[in-house]
Amino acid sequence: MSDDRQPQDPAAPAPTRGWGGENESEATAYLELPQGSGAVPGAAGDENDPLAAPGSGYQPPALGEGPPLTAASGTASGTPPVTAPATTDPGATGQWTMPFAHGGAASQSADSQAAASQTAGGAAAMGQAAAALARGGQDHPAPWPAPPPEPEAPAGEHEDGQQGEPLGEPEPTAASSSDHPELSYVLRVNGTDRPVSGAWIGESLLYVLRERLGLAGAKDGCSQGECGTCSVQVDGRLVAACLVPAATAAGSEIRTVEGLTQEDGTLSDVQRALAGIPVQCGFCLPGMAMTVHDLLEGNHSPTELEMRQALSGNLCRCSGYQGVLQAVRAVVEERAKAARAAEEAAAGDQAAASGEPGTGPAPGGDTAGRIPHQAGPPAGGMS
Repeated sequence: MSDDRQPQDPAAPAPTRGWGGENESEATAYLELPQGSGAVPGAAGDENDPLAAPGSGYQPPALGEGPPLTAASGTASGTPPVTAPATTDPGATGQWTMPFAHGGAASQSADSQAAASQTAGGAAAMGQAAAALARGGQDHPAPWPAPPPEPEAPAGEHEDGQQGEPLGEPEPTAASSSDHPELSYVLRVNGTDRPVSGAWIGESLLYVLRERLGLAGAKDGCSQGECGTCSVQVDGRLVAACLVPAATAAGSEIRTVEGLTQEDGTLSDVQRALAGIPVQCGFCLPGMAMTVHDLLEGNHSPTELEMRQALSGNLCRCSGYQGVLQAVRAVVEERAKAARAAEEAAAGDQAAASGEPGTGPAPGGDTAGRIPHQAGPPAGGMS
């Protein structure tokens, strides 16, 4: 409790002044140490004083060249010891060893002296390297010994007994670029046998057609059988060439978009119809041409729904499908007219061969012996 809260006794003695200055009256005891007695922590005095600070009287060693360390190199008065001179140790392993100064009190134990002698070799090596660097790098000792030279291979002998070049390990053969086996087979494409050699067994039919046989009509749009740009016919069946292993198609009849042309090299009716529709890129048209050909070969008069279902496997992302549907309708109508004309021509040839004249107008208003689509005589007759 402070003096402000407790009344002071007028009979109490006044506080005395001691070593610590003004002291509170409630203190029970004080300890005042005499100055210069050596008992003050950190004060210069007896080093064996238990109150002395740790490390009192320690003097750091001086670095430099000097005489070898001895037991009497350090004195009790704190004289700094010197390091060992630089010498070369023939048994050194090439590892640098930091030198340590040993010495101190005269009562240093024999064990510490033995340790000092063991580190003299490493310290000498480091001192020699430092001295060489100070001279500008002359005579710098190699930290690692040079490896011994490899012995030369003995000279070999040929079959005739003559000395030849030194025998060595055989040159490794060129490893195959693939860990999978390679095959050679023949593909019949568009009526022609095309040999394929050195092909990886997993190559797709699309890859072989484009990269090995040079038939770039089939396109690589997705490599997953979704877009229809790689459509070809294998034994009359429409397939995605990117999903068919080429080796499995050996012996089958393969038809690509290049094989749709006629014998004289002109385009087919489907190709001409698709070539006349407005498109932006035309990347999907080869696959659509194969699809339309496959549709019309089995269905000469498809409905609108059947045409849409057939083209659902061919993706077009720019032009759309209206132009393609119109082209299919035009091809269907053109083939229907050609079929009627062929039937009429066959009927006329059969009647002419039998010698019977036409008995009346044929369907369509033309006589039986008239050439189809030939215009009749004018209404006023020939003048």
